Amino acid sequence: MRVLLVVLLTLLNPYKEEREVIVTQKMITVSGQTSIGGFNCDYQKNGLKDTLYIDHSQKKKELIFEIPVRDFSCGNFLLNRDFRNTIKAEEYPTAKVKVNNLISSYGNYSCDLHVDIVGKKLFYDDLILKRSIDGVVAHLVLSFEELELKAPQKFGGLVKVEEELRLEFKLSF
Repeated sequence: MRVLLVVLLTLLNPYKEEREVIVTQKMITVSGQTSIGGFNCDYQKNGLKDTLYIDHSQKKKELIFEIPVRDFSCGNFLLNRDFRNTIKAEEYPTAKVKVNNLISSYGNYSCDLHVDIVGKKLFYDDLILKRSIDGVVAHLVLSFEELELKAPQKFGGLVKVEEELRLEFKLSF
């Protein structure tokens, strides 16, 4: 009976231990579909030593990433150029991602995520992060309309990009 009581108190404990982890890699993937197939554009930064605070009592603890849009790679120079033109890399050369209020919950995590891209400020409160082998992963679905962008077309509209974009944020620690 005592063992059961200890297990229940441990599981239901509202006080979580504050932790810090060192983020060693960040990766962002933008993917979508066109009328002739899919595409993936990646940004990856290794060798980081940024501190991420988990279950911290002060909400001020945050991790901010400045991402040079020109560093996204889509596989070849034509796709890279189209991607940069679509997200207005000349006008908005960097994107900013801010993670704060990271909370653990039974093996997964949640956080508040701020994304500043193409001049739009997007906020995701209590975004669910899935635990991966070496860190955490978040998935977002955005539309060109939400970003006030026009979905690109090529060859007189023969090749069209679908309205939905999928973003994957991965932090390794």
